[in-house]
Amino acid sequence: MAVHRDGAKTLRVVEGTELVVGRAYPADMVIADPSLSRTHARVHVSRLELRVEDLGSTNGTWLDGRRVAQARVRAGEPVRLGDVTLVLQSTVAAVPGIDGYDRFAAWLEQEIVRAKTFGRPLALLSVGARQQVKGTSTMGAQVNAWSRITALLRPVDRTGLYSSAEILVGLPETPRPAAEGLAARIQAENPAMRVNLTVFPEDGVTLEELLANARDGRRGGAAPIPARIVESEEMRRVRSEVTRVAASVLPILILGETGVGKELLAREVHEKSPRKAGPFFAFNCASVPPTLVESVLFGHERGAFTGADKTTRGVFELAHGGTLFLDEVGELGLPTQAALLRVLETKRFTKVGSEREIEVDVRIVAATHRDLESMVGSGQFRQDLLFRLETVAVRVPPLRARTSEIAGLAHLFLEEANATNGRSILGFTEEAGAALQRHGWPGNVRELKNAVFRAAVIASGDRIELVDLPERVRKSSPAPAEEPISNSMPPPGADASPGGDPNLAYKERVRVEMQRYETALILDALRRHDGNQTAAAAALKIPVRTLAHKMKELGIKKGF
Repeated sequence: MAVHRDGAKTLRVVEGTELVVGRAYPADMVIADPSLSRTHARVHVSRLELRVEDLGSTNGTWLDGRRVAQARVRAGEPVRLGDVTLVLQSTVAAVPGIDGYDRFAAWLEQEIVRAKTFGRPLALLSVGARQQVKGTSTMGAQVNAWSRITALLRPVDRTGLYSSAEILVGLPETPRPAAEGLAARIQAENPAMRVNLTVFPEDGVTLEELLANARDGRRGGAAPIPARIVESEEMRRVRSEVTRVAASVLPILILGETGVGKELLAREVHEKSPRKAGPFFAFNCASVPPTLVESVLFGHERGAFTGADKTTRGVFELAHGGTLFLDEVGELGLPTQAALLRVLETKRFTKVGSEREIEVDVRIVAATHRDLESMVGSGQFRQDLLFRLETVAVRVPPLRARTSEIAGLAHLFLEEANATNGRSILGFTEEAGAALQRHGWPGNVRELKNAVFRAAVIASGDRIELVDLPERVRKSSPAPAEEPISNSMPPPGADASPGGDPNLAYKERVRVEMQRYETALILDALRRHDGNQTAAAAALKIPVRTLAHKMKELGIKKGF
């Protein structure tokens, strides 16, 4: 198995044969890594021993910290070829191909769209060493751990390489209880590793939120307000406005794209208000099914509905005397909007299943990345509720509109990443810095933080290089305005196609997303079976003729 910055590649070698590893053909295992020579090293496999032989490579073949021309290798002992780590296993069990980070992230993004579209569960695990791996001395143990983990997974699950010490595991169609059970089993079998779980939509509704929370081991929510803040002139105006209105009791509406830091501003409102001694409670309105939102907001009595086995307090009660942050308030349905409006007007609410009113003292800070004015026009949002919420409206500009902050934020996140991961990266190369400035950051500050944190983990030198950054950052030009996942498809009945069938855009969006999902499944099966259609069809549990028809229909060519 070869572990490189873009993933992990496995090739089975039969006893009595040889395997050449290199950057290009005629190597048997081709890995497009610039640190490898065209034909870098040869592995000899015999009944008595495993042997590695350097083929005059530029960056050398290294074993146990020593550069070697040839040497015997024990099963599970890591060999470093340039920046690639090769682990030889004598057992027939091998780790299936692990996606590179960029490919895994693209797959996860599609799964989020699917989960949002069809209301299906999705979970993400981060499994890594408890401490940052130094060199390759523990790579054999990592590969063995990954073998045990992948043996527990289903064919539909996906793994991606975050770094040489950490993998990400995507679990489609997996609710929290099942994901928690799998996480507990992985932890029990691998006590030296840490296993973090995050679940869509409870812990995050975007790619960047899920990745950040999976690695941090947090369940939703933003990090505490940082001690140091990097800000542009635009953000100074925003924070000055926040400071002015914090002392009032008026509701505040924070507008801005996903990842710009709306929750951090809401926390700042709370900390600068007379209510700072009271609780701050954050609730993401997109994180629970519509049928349960009112129960979460206002609580419920025992027996109010199936599964309500005890009386429960809602977030309004939990935030009494403090501040309640309603994130993604544009996701609330019309009945819940009416109930929220009544609380704002009367400061009273009724639990689900109860007739007794409860008085509450809560300051509301709401946030959304949606255009609420347009939603009012289409009948998706109550105008009277919008008037109540936007008594004070604060708009947060996207990161691409305040590029002067990018360098400062990147260095701030690098300091944090160094402290978290035990690294001592000094900064960024000129090329890497230019790429950070050039990227449009559709995921805003959260995307920048994720990119810097991963780069700090995988960097091999004392500075982050261009190759350490995600592919979309390396190759991007400034991005257009974000089309948020939660707003990417109109709900059934929305007038998305003036003059025609109001459900036309909805149906077309479902068709396109299903085609993309089907294409991804077929390509994945073909890649895992080296293009063999018979084996791929068997893995997908469909006839070969059906697979061939689907490939033609979806435009997937032989050899893809």
